[in-house]
Amino acid sequence: MGIHQTAIHVGVMAGGFSGYVAEAPDLGWRFAFSASGLAGVAYAIPLLFLLRNPVQSSDAVLEKPGSPFSAFRELFRNPSFILLVLYFTLPALAGWIVKDWMPAILKQRFSIGQGKAGVSATFYVNLATVLGGLAGGWLADRWMRRSKRGRIFTSAIGMTFIVPALLGVGMAGELGTAVGFLILFGLGWGAFDCNNMPILCQVARPHLRATGYGIMNLVSISWGGFADWTFGALRDRHVPLITLFGLVAGAAAVSIVLVLFIRPRATETVAEGELVCH
Repeated sequence: MGIHQTAIHVGVMAGGFSGYVAEAPDLGWRFAFSASGLAGVAYAIPLLFLLRNPVQSSDAVLEKPGSPFSAFRELFRNPSFILLVLYFTLPALAGWIVKDWMPAILKQRFSIGQGKAGVSATFYVNLATVLGGLAGGWLADRWMRRSKRGRIFTSAIGMTFIVPALLGVGMAGELGTAVGFLILFGLGWGAFDCNNMPILCQVARPHLRATGYGIMNLVSISWGGFADWTFGALRDRHVPLITLFGLVAGAAAVSIVLVLFIRPRATETVAEGELVCH
């Protein structure tokens, strides 16, 4: 898991305490929003000076990227890329619901305060995500020594954690049980999330990877937003939580099958200075 992803999860964990800030009479939610914005600006300053592109040798011969149309055409003619987009999207239905709805779910279901609900819904699951990302990255790197599908298998294992975790959250009768299943979800999500870009590197040429990841994010976030809206609409109709979480767990289960059909391309010769991620 990259430093930037880890920083995001740490930020979400810190954001979970904003419920206590919002409830404080002398602070309120506007203070929490302003503090979060200032933290983001402060985080950007060192990145501006520290992030650098890798140095390429003067004789490195890199293929020039084609037009956007040719990039899209090549990507969507690649069955493994299409499978990866679907694999990246189906678990996101659950991921966005967990991120966006879980504080409200815990608050209502267990009759707890906004601060406790925020911490319970964000702190433990994101801490587990960081740990799952570290463990999943280590396992994938080790597995790749024996099989070029090691990252695919590691990601699939992470997804097998997510499916029962979603069902458990939907059925949990106590706050501690719900948090326990959220931790299981975080461990699985970390192993899944840390391997998505490396798997993309295995199925797409170097000059198509930024475009490919952009497509993956666009599709995933779009359907994740739709899942958020649908979840809220179904809650208004008093659909049981176990039914709602069962639906997204089913989508995650389908993704396990899809990722196993992804086939990495043959390892190619890489020019000196090019970033290797497969």
